[in-house]
Amino acid sequence: MAREYLRAWQNSAHERMYSLLSSSARTSITAEKFVARYQAIAGEATMTGLTASVANVQRLLTTTAQVTFTLTVDTLMVGQFQVENVLDLSYDGQHWAVDWTPKAIFPLLVWDNLVHMFTHVPLRGSIYDRKGAPLATEGKLFELGVVTGQIEDETRLLSVLSLLLGLPQQEIPAQYAHAARPDWFMPVGEITPAGLQANEALLSSVPGITWREKAIRTYPQGNLAGHVVGYIGEINAETLARLKTQGYRSGDHVGVSGLEGWGEEYLSGRRGGTLAIISPDGRIVWTLAERPEQPSRDIHTTLDVQLQRAARDILGPHVGSIVVLDVHNGDVLAMVSHPGYDPGVFVTGTTEQRQALLNDPQRPFLNRAIAGLYPPGSTFKIVTMSAGMEVLGLTEHHTYYCAGRWDGVADGATRYCWLRSGHGTLNYLNGLVHSCDTVFWEVGKALNERDPHALALYARGFGLGAPTGLNALDEAGGLIPDPDWKAAHYSGAEQEWLPRDAVNMAIGQGDVLATPLQMANLVAAVANGGTLYRPRLVERITSVMEGTVQESAPQVLGQLPVSPANLQVVRRAMEGVVTYGTASRAFYGATIPMAGKSGTSEAPPHEPHAWFVGYAPAYDPQIAVAVVLEHGGEGGRNAAPLFRQVVEAYMTLPRE
Repeated sequence: MAREYLRAWQNSAHERMYSLLSSSARTSITAEKFVARYQAIAGEATMTGLTASVANVQRLLTTTAQVTFTLTVDTLMVGQFQVENVLDLSYDGQHWAVDWTPKAIFPLLVWDNLVHMFTHVPLRGSIYDRKGAPLATEGKLFELGVVTGQIEDETRLLSVLSLLLGLPQQEIPAQYAHAARPDWFMPVGEITPAGLQANEALLSSVPGITWREKAIRTYPQGNLAGHVVGYIGEINAETLARLKTQGYRSGDHVGVSGLEGWGEEYLSGRRGGTLAIISPDGRIVWTLAERPEQPSRDIHTTLDVQLQRAARDILGPHVGSIVVLDVHNGDVLAMVSHPGYDPGVFVTGTTEQRQALLNDPQRPFLNRAIAGLYPPGSTFKIVTMSAGMEVLGLTEHHTYYCAGRWDGVADGATRYCWLRSGHGTLNYLNGLVHSCDTVFWEVGKALNERDPHALALYARGFGLGAPTGLNALDEAGGLIPDPDWKAAHYSGAEQEWLPRDAVNMAIGQGDVLATPLQMANLVAAVANGGTLYRPRLVERITSVMEGTVQESAPQVLGQLPVSPANLQVVRRAMEGVVTYGTASRAFYGATIPMAGKSGTSEAPPHEPHAWFVGYAPAYDPQIAVAVVLEHGGEGGRNAAPLFRQVVEAYMTLPRE
């Protein structure tokens, strides 16, 4: 019978266990409470399994016996442990049964005692920029509290606490009125280390007020890289259900977004625990097992705080984004999105401050650098130009005539080049330099006649239409349409891929969508000779105890589908954009040679989006930059000056 009882325990067959209890034991506890207690203990101990083996059976009297057994318990929090225990048995004249008390679970577990897992939480790891500047780290605050048994002058106590915490005096007593014992510390508010230092003498002079240090998440750079760093928040029910077995408890804080969310498993370390039997007043009666916590790890990013700050200040109040990549390896040197937010609001801010961010119609939580989707406009002509040379055999000397209007597609629509007076006769290279729409409508039409999928294939070869694979944050994939996509997303007559779809796509309009990161990665590949890298934001993960535990090496995604000779034509055309083309005014007097492409993408009924993408220095590229201003007007006029400022800021930064 004892073996049957222990087998039922191993199989979590608690109802069967209860049926094997003696009649006197069943009168002491109901089946529901019996099952609930076993289940609660298994949950609290984070049990994953147990085995029980009989070691000895000893008959004490005719009607009583004891079975000694070894209980081996497997848990998530404290690993495996063993306990020697006994079952008391009684004989009623027909059957042997278990004379159950809670001690049958663990020794010393009497009726009022409890099984409790004390969780040991390591300090949260830090997030750094490429040079070691902290982006997120553990700081400290001080909790001011009241010990009711020490109060001598409550009126003065309330006056001082109200002054330092900014709370109405009448609200403070409610925070310590429920103290169960007069020597308990009852927290009433928080104060900064500087605030404590400035007022320590005053606080010390008021009996009943005391304080204790409290670890807190801090963001030394404020809103500088809020979208990248992310924020922490109180664990929700869904996340708690997933992480409870790892020692997380209601009220804990976890990473919610950005690197805080992505890197939770690194930044949080591994929680340790002490599984113990405790008395009703919380004292440990017996320690069953314990395991120390595993220290957290730190995340080192590729960001450069100085360049990030410069890019943020250059973007200023404009709604939009700036992305800066290292063309040699895909490192993200700066990633700015405005409007942004300070992650510290979710630690020390008020509910009103957080709610204001959540209700802001400008969507400050949207990381426009990786999740903002925009028609790329004329910046897409880099792709179209390349496809024209590769698929159609065009050369830089091929000529076109632009009269300012174009009727090349038989759809009843007259299209007007951005220069209504027309560009006249110009060659293919200068078609990109001057961003002549007529040239690229002609090329788009010819590509479509050759192969309706051709331009889309080349666009995807440049990394568009899918996430770049940024190695930390979730990003949007953008959209590159083709006949198959249209057939799948439209119905009836609208399913047909038409020449107008192709010519709109050729100038980066229609259904084409891209993110600033995708466009920065595209021009980085143009700049470095054709290698398309996977953008890298996390460089390495380190541990104080182990050093570097994980390193992310640069990763090549592929090569641009363009020959070196044709890619050189594209680069020369992008240099021409800056020196004598559509954006030349923005670069007048620049001492650093740059190359790029402007874009003004239609976004009716609002102003167009302003783009400028490019690289510098033109003769020895180091960085690629994408600037997009939502509804910012003309790219060459409004986005290009910001591109120039970013390049000039980068060139003045101290080299590593």
